[in-house]
Amino acid sequence: MVLPAVVSLCYGEDDWWTFLLSGAAAAGAGGASAYLFRKSPARLNRQDAMLLTTLVWILFSFFGMLPFITGPLHADAASAFFETMSGLTTTGATVITDVEAQTHGLLFWRALIQWIGGLGIVLFILAVLPALNQDGGISMFNAEMTGISHDKLHPRIRQTAKSLWEIYTLLTLALMLLLIPSSMNGFDIVCQSLTTLSTGGFSTSNSSIAGFHSPYAASVITVFMLLGGVNFSLLYCLIRGKWRLLRTNTVLKTYIGMVISIYFLILLSLILQGKATDADSALLQPFFLIASAITTTGFSYGDFSAWGAPTLTLVLLMMLTGACAGSTTGAVKIDRLTALFKHVRGQTMLSIYPHRIARVNINGKPLEEGRMSRITAFIAIYISLIAAATLTVCFCGFSFTDSLFAVTSCIGNNGLGYGATAGSFMPMPAGIKWMLSALMLTGRLEIFTVAAILIPAFWRR
Repeated sequence: MVLPAVVSLCYGEDDWWTFLLSGAAAAGAGGASAYLFRKSPARLNRQDAMLLTTLVWILFSFFGMLPFITGPLHADAASAFFETMSGLTTTGATVITDVEAQTHGLLFWRALIQWIGGLGIVLFILAVLPALNQDGGISMFNAEMTGISHDKLHPRIRQTAKSLWEIYTLLTLALMLLLIPSSMNGFDIVCQSLTTLSTGGFSTSNSSIAGFHSPYAASVITVFMLLGGVNFSLLYCLIRGKWRLLRTNTVLKTYIGMVISIYFLILLSLILQGKATDADSALLQPFFLIASAITTTGFSYGDFSAWGAPTLTLVLLMMLTGACAGSTTGAVKIDRLTALFKHVRGQTMLSIYPHRIARVNINGKPLEEGRMSRITAFIAIYISLIAAATLTVCFCGFSFTDSLFAVTSCIGNNGLGYGATAGSFMPMPAGIKWMLSALMLTGRLEIFTVAAILIPAFWRR
């Protein structure tokens, strides 16, 4: 929190004290806890790790929301918590109706929490705290990381975390350099870079990326949003020269194939409507929309709501799908959907050839039966949560389409607004904001980590 305070001071804004006050509160709570429990052993079992992972995200959101309450925004608790949870989970949904009217310090804070939350708060802690470089750290790593399986890059979990943060930081700096020739100023470049690779979507413009009137910037951001949707462990290995992994990585091939296929479907829809009139509307805008939706970033570059029902349906499906596991994106993930498709195909073949061996391979490796059951349960719970939450929002007077879009956007950590939430999520009642905040956290930690602590058996040793 010292960093946004420095930004506010550099721009001569008087809200610097709100960040220092909030930082002092966080430091006081952390210091008091460290002192009171200084003699406690730093050993974590699996239950401890799952509980701590969930509480870390909640506590970071609690302290992170203080600048939104004490600063010039004067947000209420529900809105401030919603904004902070949206930032840390890289959802990108906002309750701020006029972003450009906010101070530079607050805008930088929004971008910074998205960048930290991109790879994960726990992964950040693991990189800097040697005490967690044990079995408990591995359990926390598994509880926070997305996807079917979690491969370590190095024998020690701390080194794995550091390697992932290194590639994440290098790609962020590369994006900043590439955006220098655009129409953005230095502050906008930094903030947009932090929220692009994290696939967060918070912008410093009310019109998102469209507000900078720079096709070049939109093109570069499109590429880096798509990079943010790739497994960072794979990106690390590719940078280290292990190109042979591209031949066996079926998930990455599916990801690329989906992006290209959906582009041609949207292009066909635009051509039939007579809206593909130039390179910007026929090429850049569709690709930008696809990158923003499938990577759950939530940036906007053009009004996709005017592109008709086919495009809206495809956007909703992409928001449900998401990109690759191990990336900074949300939603179900292509890995799970690929495994489910192969499982269904295998079971269908078994009905024709009963003695056939049905095996699901992901990235050239067989998937255990237990993992397949977990994938099926995940998708079932995910859809059930969307249905229940959508019904709840509908009871508050919102249309089915607006409710479904808002819920899908939050649980999938997407942030795209539509209808009542096109400008911001401020129209939502306080109770709905708390519920949507819980959905963001549940979606970011991929359901089971949060669901486990709600089961009574979890608390029995």
